[in-house]
Amino acid sequence: MKIGLLGGSFNPIHLGHLTLAEKAKEKLALDKIWLVPTGNHPFKAKEKLLSLEKRVKLIKSVISDHPFLDICYLDAEENRPNFTDQLIKKLFHLYPENEFLFLAGEDIVAELPKWHNSKWLIKNVDFVIFTRPNNQEKNYDKFFDKDNFCIIQMQPIAISSTEIRSRIKENRSIENLVPKTIQKLIVSYYK
Repeated sequence: MKIGLLGGSFNPIHLGHLTLAEKAKEKLALDKIWLVPTGNHPFKAKEKLLSLEKRVKLIKSVISDHPFLDICYLDAEENRPNFTDQLIKKLFHLYPENEFLFLAGEDIVAELPKWHNSKWLIKNVDFVIFTRPNNQEKNYDKFFDKDNFCIIQMQPIAISSTEIRSRIKENRSIENLVPKTIQKLIVSYYK
């Protein structure tokens, strides 16, 4: 199977995540996309994350309407930082018959050299980076070999988990930012 990996804190999951997943499935002819919630994000303070249990509950509620989406729990350890290279190595070991593509927004390109074991990742992982239309490749060549690096242009998605959390604290609407099916649950979790 050809599987896209969309990792992150999903704090909370929102329509931007789903739009990127749908675009990836369409453009890359993926069989599945695995959402990979991190239990302990190395670049984010753990105390600012909603519990993994609640974030997963939100994801499960959303993916029931999207049969091509599944959850991968291999990055869900909460007692230590989760590193992408370790996740990928586990996936290669457990599912050697599958092809994995790491899906991400263009903002990770600048951060990638800071990632744990980044040289191994750049050499061994197939990356699909979603950029804004007509955006130049911004020095991507210095990090990536073109054989394992794909750029897909898509319209920018002006949604962030940070904005959603801020809106909830300010008692503003999050309509059109998150799926309607989980809107009330998100508000109750983050209020």
